Amino acid sequence: MRTKLLILAAACSLAASAQQVEITSRQQLLKGTESGICNPVLSADGQKLLFTHADYKGLKLYDFSSDVTTTIATDDMAGFHPSFSRDGKSVYFLSQTREDMRVYREVKAYNLEARTSMAVTEKARGMQAPVAVDGGFAAVSDNGRKLKADRKGGTYVYARGAQLIVVRNGKEQQLQPVATDHTYMWESLSPDGNKILFYAGGKGAYVCDLEGNVLASLGRYEAPRWAGNDYVVAENATNDGHQYESCQIMLLKADGSFKYALTKPETMTMTAAHSFSYFTLQKYRYDATAPATLGTISHSQRLAYCLQHHRRSSFRYGYQNF
Repeated sequence: MRTKLLILAAACSLAASAQQVEITSRQQLLKGTESGICNPVLSADGQKLLFTHADYKGLKLYDFSSDVTTTIATDDMAGFHPSFSRDGKSVYFLSQTREDMRVYREVKAYNLEARTSMAVTEKARGMQAPVAVDGGFAAVSDNGRKLKADRKGGTYVYARGAQLIVVRNGKEQQLQPVATDHTYMWESLSPDGNKILFYAGGKGAYVCDLEGNVLASLGRYEAPRWAGNDYVVAENATNDGHQYESCQIMLLKADGSFKYALTKPETMTMTAAHSFSYFTLQKYRYDATAPATLGTISHSQRLAYCLQHHRRSSFRYGYQNF
């Protein structure tokens, strides 16, 4: 399977009165390079991009300013929702091992300046992807929640079954904004810390406040992520229960009042990644002869996505469960 990493630079004018989205330029990133590239994550300033393989093994970092790609980890599951620290100096990621037929994970931290990594938690069962907080990160596992930070961490959110857990200055509050027989996933706090975006299994994507009051029902869009405080990017996918049949990226107003298709369903674009004013796309194509493209979205927003040359991508609903 061959994959090309592309970046799209586009411009989007999203005024309250007349909302318009316009793709202004396209170009290929890492031209001439083909490798396994999936699940992109952008830094807050949009200058660095994390990516991994389809099985989440290993983690690489691309620097836009130097045009250099660095391998920062080869661990299993390192590419499963890694995160940049809030000060932009480190990357937090998982490392998975098997012992006596049981899966254990620990969190590791990679120092971008020193180019070194080290384990920052003990191995545990059920370890979730680390959540960046003020002064460090939070780790949640079967052993409970642990904060590794030089202060109380501010406000952050994580999912536990069909509950959202909001932590503010060390104090937990359990929320269940939407009743579901399944689990919550793809939960995240808005950049300004005032709203929560999440997906309720079997129901769809929602936005609520920090008290659990639903502010908007966005529809059955998967893998939603914030694109600034007022907009969300998400997947609009169809599947046969085993494989994707189509997938496109949608731009949604967080109050549910506006939606715009950034890509067409047949393009198999998925896994939009954001950083406050930037976001990336991962793109799958059936047609291996289709030209590689790249783009941006209004505010000089930046999108990066992957072109994978294979017939179909596996259906990933509930992929967070291991």
